[in-house]
Amino acid sequence: MGVTYTQPSDPEQLDPVELSEHLAAVLRSAVPWLAILSESDAAVPERAGKWSAKEIVGHLVDSAINNLSRIVRMQIGPERLPGYAQDAWVELQRYREREWSEVLALWFALNEHLVWTIRHVDRRSMKNQAQVAGEVVTLGFLIEDYIAHMEHHLAALKAWSRPGEA
Repeated sequence: MGVTYTQPSDPEQLDPVELSEHLAAVLRSAVPWLAILSESDAAVPERAGKWSAKEIVGHLVDSAINNLSRIVRMQIGPERLPGYAQDAWVELQRYREREWSEVLALWFALNEHLVWTIRHVDRRSMKNQAQVAGEVVTLGFLIEDYIAHMEHHLAALKAWSRPGEA
């Protein structure tokens, strides 16, 4: 999986409903400040060689797509699941060229579906394991880390796109 954003919890202590509510709260706290970024501000990278807001949120779209598949597949049974080349995904989908409102709407819709999907995970499945990009993880950890990954990127984006409000 590469970089992780949280430490694993005991998967038997994790509640899918609480995790889904946490993800929903992250979405609802981010949408108001993301929605007021202008088209031009959303296209400007933090600095040379870094992603713009459109690309960061596009990366979070890609993360949602990949992790939705993982969450569903890990409930079915153990598998070897691939990682993904995040820089190539962002570049090939040309998020910087897409309308900001479209990128934001896609990110929100996919994550609303993830909220729904996570809410309905059978609690017993939280301990299911799979190999993701060569690393064995539980479904519970995957969900926790997905949310922490999103929080990490949103906090960083807010810090440089809306200084003084982070």
